[in-house]
Parts: sequence; structure tokens; C-alpha cells
Amino acid sequence: MSGILLITRPFGVALGMFIVVNLGLALKEPRLAANDVWLAVPLEEPWLSIFVAVLGVMLLTPHSWSARSGFRIFQVGVLIGFLILAVTNLGRFYYIQLFSDRIESHAVFPFSLLISLILLFETLRVGFWKPMTRRLPRPARVFFGGILVAVSCFIMILAHIYTFGKTDYSGFVKSADAVIVLGAKVYRDGRLSNALEYRMNRAIDLYKQGKARHLILTGGIDASNLSEPRMMQRYAEERGVPGKAIILDEKGDTTYDSAINCRGVATAKELDSFFVVSQYFHMARVKMIFERNGLPCYTVPADLTHPLQRERFFLFREAVAFPVYLLFRH
Repeated sequence: MSGILLITRPFGVALGMFIVVNLGLALKEPRLAANDVWLAVPLEEPWLSIFVAVLGVMLLTPHSWSARSGFRIFQVGVLIGFLILAVTNLGRFYYIQLFSDRIESHAVFPFSLLISLILLFETLRVGFWKPMTRRLPRPARVFFGGILVAVSCFIMILAHIYTFGKTDYSGFVKSADAVIVLGAKVYRDGRLSNALEYRMNRAIDLYKQGKARHLILTGGIDASNLSEPRMMQRYAEERGVPGKAIILDEKGDTTYDSAINCRGVATAKELDSFFVVSQYFHMARVKMIFERNGLPCYTVPADLTHPLQRERFFLFREAVAFPVYLLFRH
């Protein structure tokens, strides 16, 4: 058991670091908080981040401090309390998936399962506290511990991106005002890349099912003056979507630009609710960016039955981009 606890300890530290960083973001500006990545509690920010910060402190507390029985009891109480919240989120996910059609997930497990396991093992580590044998000098422990925590952070980000992105949230509402489709590569002859074609097909399906009144097609114009949104519009119209239902944004060169521009479209057209369609590995960052910019949305992954070339590259790229956007793109 002690070996397992030593392996899982870096994940506890990684979660504690995220909580502390998130507290700083929430205190700076409540809309920047990202607690919804792992926790569903009906508290407004920044109070939710302040509440969760208690757990962050307990996770980052040195192992030796738990030798004190009074402090250990308090620490275990905090860990068990948040473990119950995490398990509740886990149960809610499976209940909704099994007994309603509000979500459809192709992930093997939700992110809340990983969080539950981290909190479970941290509870066991503290509750059955034993002193750790130090086999390495302090500099080596710090070095290798830092590497393990960094790897744990990366694994947790990947897990969130994968599990969130593989879940279709379009069933949460009967309909929305618009489906936002994020642009991707268009070839010089006007053909859409596979990634963009899959996005458009999913958006067109939502429109034809009566799930939305408009398609907002956002993308950029390349160096040869080829407009992604106009090629997307042509593709949609060829498949029966009337031109009057389509809104173009030709200045969406990045996901962040698309969020800003779509907010302007929403204000001008008095649109309030949205689906956003992209590939699964993009969805976690899309959700964060759009909601930070005042556009609550339900993410809908494009066709999952056709894998893309370089899919692993895109997944790992998003694992790098997500924390960068979390910290620096406000």
C-alpha cells in the first residue's frame, strides 16, 4: 500500500497546485475560475474557490505534518468531505448518462473518477500515516519529486481534455439559438479538410434536427484570400441549410478570436444559447475560452467514428495549450 501511496502522492500535489492557482485567478477576476473542470458545487465565485482552497492547503501540506493526531483528524475530515463531493459528481454523471439522454459519452470514465481516486488515496495516506523512509538526499528528492508532479499535471490535463471532449452535451437543452462551428483547414480548390467536414456534418445534423435556428461559421481568411467561413457556408447550403440561417465570422483566426467575435454576433443578433462544434481534443479549451468571454455553451464533438491523421499530436498540443490559456489568455 505504501508504494501505491507514494505513486499517487504527486497527483495530490498536482491537484493542490491547480486549486491554489485557480484561487489566484478567481480573486483576480471571478470569471477566470475553472473549478467546474472537476467540481460541481452551487457557490458563486470567488467563494467557491475560497471554499476549495481549504482542500488545496491540505493536499500541499508536507507529509510529516500529518504525524500530529489533531491535525491529521482535521485533514482527513477535509479530504473525506471533498471525496464525497467528487463521488457525488461521479454518480451524477453515470446517472444522467444511463437514465436520461442529456449526455452521450464515448469516454471510458469521467474525469471525476480520477479526482475521486486521488482524494481516496490521499485520505488513506493521511489516515494511516507512517513516516516516509528518505533514501535520496534532499536535492535529488526535490528534483525527482518535481518531475513526478509535472508528469502528474500533464496526465491530469490530458485526462480532462479526453473525458470532457468525448462527451456530447447537446442533450442538455431542447434547442439553442445557434450552432457555432469553428473553422479548420480548407484546400485551395475549396474542399474542406476532414476535420472541418466532420464539424460541418455534425452542425448540419443539429440544425436539421431543429436543435438550432442558426449556424455561426467562424474562421479566418488565408494568405491566398480563401475564406474558411465562405467555403463552410457553401458546404452547408449544398446540404440544404438556407443562406438566411447562416451567419459568417471571417475574422476568427484563433479560437480566442472566434469567441470574441461570436460574442459580438450574439449581442447584435440577440442570441443567448449556443452549441459549439469542434473535435473532441479541442472542446475543453473551447468551453473555457467561450465561457470566460460571456458565451455559455454546450460542447458537441464532431464525428468520433472517423479518426484524424495526427490526432495524438493535436491531443498533446491541446494539453500544452490548455494551461497556457488558463493562465494567460483572459
